[in-house]
Amino acid sequence: MDTKLTSKNKVKYRGSLLLNTVLSAAAALAAEVALLLNSKLADVILCQFGFQGSVASLSGEYNAPLIFVYLLIGICVFAFVFGMLQHRTLKYTRKISASLQEISEGHFNTRIPVRGDNELSDIAMQVNHMAEEIEQLLEKEKQAEETKNELITNIAHDLRTPLTSILGYLDILSTRKDLPEETRQNYIRIAHDKAKHLQQMIEDLFGFTKLSYSKQTTNMQPIDIITLLAQLLDEFYPVFENNEMDYEYHPDASNFVIQGDATLLVRLFDNLINNAIKYGKEGKLLIVKTRTQKEAITVDIINFGKVIPQKDLDRVFEKFYRAESSRNSATGGTGLGLAIAANVARIHGGSIAAKSSLEGTVFSVMLPSTHEENIEDDNHAKQEVSDES
Repeated sequence: MDTKLTSKNKVKYRGSLLLNTVLSAAAALAAEVALLLNSKLADVILCQFGFQGSVASLSGEYNAPLIFVYLLIGICVFAFVFGMLQHRTLKYTRKISASLQEISEGHFNTRIPVRGDNELSDIAMQVNHMAEEIEQLLEKEKQAEETKNELITNIAHDLRTPLTSILGYLDILSTRKDLPEETRQNYIRIAHDKAKHLQQMIEDLFGFTKLSYSKQTTNMQPIDIITLLAQLLDEFYPVFENNEMDYEYHPDASNFVIQGDATLLVRLFDNLINNAIKYGKEGKLLIVKTRTQKEAITVDIINFGKVIPQKDLDRVFEKFYRAESSRNSATGGTGLGLAIAANVARIHGGSIAAKSSLEGTVFSVMLPSTHEENIEDDNHAKQEVSDES
């Protein structure tokens, strides 16, 4: 909350309180004067208190009870007038008190209506803000609990499938002594592949956990993204061959250096390329393009497989989310690859986005540059253009 506004409201509230006090005191004084000037009225009032005679006869000598009565009348008038003037404030105070009681009992959706612009309205706003913060924290805690339960369910499902398969093949191998050698070797190969898949799933889960909870130690150093992508695509050549795919690489600059962790960046683009091959091999082509600016580079990875529905596109970077509800290990991984890519981009101060249409599915990664070499190269290029002109 604005400190200046709070101080201003305090002054307003205290000024209003002081004004009401002065008005109440003036009313009490006026009542006292009226009693002194109107002896008949004073006689009637004094008679109610048990005084005999008139004010004129009693006022000639010191009379403590009489003074007390006048003082009591003044106090009563002051209290009555002050109460009337402060009625709305007192009612608002009771409303704040009742709301605080409700909040203390766990009703965090309770809100106090903010009235006026004084110190009490500041208190109401602060209480509302506190209740809203508590409500949001409880909602986050609830979501965290739901996420944890979902995590356990997904892990159990994803690990159970290959583990059950491995145990099944091992059981056959141990009990069926009459298996042909070719069949035996085939079962051993399948069990080994399943075990490797299980190992990869565990590594993905471990890597995602480290990235998500900031336990990943980063080794930031100058990395040329243009060269990194070229090397990575060359390493993927056998995978493209096995999937009968072609790839095109279209960098728009000869180099672009950023401060980054090479291992994490390789994992980011490795996951995106693997994902593009897995879900885009029907399109037979993968395109990687770069768009460089002075302070950032954007890498577009484009495949021409099936269009991703918008309802899935909005959630592709969520952990464990996979478009197919069956979570079939034959058609997908753990659902962590894109979530890991998003976390790596975030660690580097960048972002990741996806869009999909009949013209292709595009995953775009933006990475900012904090390295002076890009600025120097840009200035050098501008100088060369200037010299040529």
